[in-house]
Amino acid sequence: MKRFGCFQLDAANECLWCDAKQLPLAPKPFAVLRYLVENPQRLVTHDELLDALWPETYVQPQVLRTYILELRKLLGDDPDEPLFIQTVPKRGYRFVSKVTTVKPDAVASSDAGGYRIVGRDAELQTLDGDLSRAARGIRQLIFLKGDAGSGKTALVDAFCSRVCSDDGVRMARGQSVEGFGGKEAFYPVREALAQLVDPEKPSQLLVKLLPAWFGKKSETDVKTPALGEICEAVEAFAQDEPLLLVLEDLHWADAFTLDLISALARRRGNHKLIVLASYRPSEIDGQHPLKGLKEDLSTRRLCSEITLGPLHRDSVSEYLLQQLHTNALPAGLTSFVHQHSEGNPLFMAATFEHLRGQGLLVNRGNKWQLSVPLAEIELGIPDGLLGMIELQLEKLSENERRLLEAGSIVGAIFPAWAAAAALKADVADVEDEYASLARRTRLLNAAGQDELPDGTRSTFYVFAHGLFREALYARQSAARRAERHRRVAERLRSLFADSEASIASEVAQHYEAAGCWKEAIEALQLAADTAANRDADHAARELVKHALDLSEHLKMEERKIVERPLISRLKKYSEYAPAEMV
Repeated sequence: MKRFGCFQLDAANECLWCDAKQLPLAPKPFAVLRYLVENPQRLVTHDELLDALWPETYVQPQVLRTYILELRKLLGDDPDEPLFIQTVPKRGYRFVSKVTTVKPDAVASSDAGGYRIVGRDAELQTLDGDLSRAARGIRQLIFLKGDAGSGKTALVDAFCSRVCSDDGVRMARGQSVEGFGGKEAFYPVREALAQLVDPEKPSQLLVKLLPAWFGKKSETDVKTPALGEICEAVEAFAQDEPLLLVLEDLHWADAFTLDLISALARRRGNHKLIVLASYRPSEIDGQHPLKGLKEDLSTRRLCSEITLGPLHRDSVSEYLLQQLHTNALPAGLTSFVHQHSEGNPLFMAATFEHLRGQGLLVNRGNKWQLSVPLAEIELGIPDGLLGMIELQLEKLSENERRLLEAGSIVGAIFPAWAAAAALKADVADVEDEYASLARRTRLLNAAGQDELPDGTRSTFYVFAHGLFREALYARQSAARRAERHRRVAERLRSLFADSEASIASEVAQHYEAAGCWKEAIEALQLAADTAANRDADHAARELVKHALDLSEHLKMEERKIVERPLISRLKKYSEYAPAEMV
């Protein structure tokens, strides 16, 4: 089987695969592709192709053009910047991608453990193209950008596993460590290059070029090589065959490592080098040196960037099918996991494991089922995520956490004026602080503006993920939450004094969360009357029933007084009242 990029050409079975998916390809286009793949890196003329595929039949050369167009469409190849099939005008074609031979079971073995990375086929194909260009002596620098849990490491793992199957590519991988940047120059670079050292060959290239790191020396003889020496060592390994240098979590990297990346990107020479560097945008503020470096290299077209966004619903479904080893999922499971994870791969995996670990997703008779209806599941924060979320929140200042906690009182989306009310703070000051916080972190984003009844405008903000809101809400004491809910409810009533019916349900929710039962019941009655006036009798009945439930928190005498008008309303909104309510 021949591999090129993310594709595998199975000559024995005459089929083409992309990762683990078989692609539709008719016999004749397959034959053209097979001949080109079996003759890579050289010109294949029109006559040679025609003679090889149609030896005893006269065929118009135009037929080849039609098949090549079909192949390019299938491979996602650009004729102007080809990754696979290059047209040599008036002469023929050249297959320019690196081709390797793999065992027929290589595709299956790459999925060992039942998991294959999902939703990142386009990114893997882009990296395959970058590697192909590097193999032709066009050095590549790719920044891999994504928030915590977006799957940067998983993508790097998947790409490296493909590179490992290619004996013609060297690979070195280094990891920046939080809090360690600045303590040791070039830490991730040294870690990566150490993987190229063969202890059985003391006279090898790295020992000669970087003796301060890899030569024989005493423990006290510690010397950092010069930047140019490290560049020459890296390029020496990328002279005859491609070198993939992976540097992860650059947001924690020391300044010397960033200088090396800058130098490698700017140096001349046709070295077969590809540098893949990952980072979290949330960790880079306006003063971080990586921000300026990336912008400068991008302006000079010396780098490219891959941004990992949230996974689509179909990718979540594919992940669940893989994990459960099934062809059918319980109804609604994909939507539930996608909604609660918001497409974040780490949150997706944690949500799935939480459902299975809590016995909410069970296998009965070789069929996966939900033990509880989805509507009744209160997921909360899955195990394994709380620590990560808390770690991010602890990096904020006390005032920043206070601002975010106030916003969480309202919900995943909240107006600045409500948070100001919860804090008993000036709205303009709170607006300014939220705007600054949104610029400096990835926890919060502006989500438009709304005009209030008094003519003023207030900005809405949305948490980057609903789980952050839940964590911020839970970390507040019960007494503090209650008081803040009460303040928001009173501010709502003040702002909408002339149209309180329009926000009665929202007011009721805040009073209920504050434990202000009488006020919550009054607001629910107003909301029920409003619903009935719109002929929404069912909604009105549900609101009254909820008010009756809340009345159980009152003292007996208060409860009797409150229940009479509620039961009267229930009769009014129903053809009959339940016997227990009469």
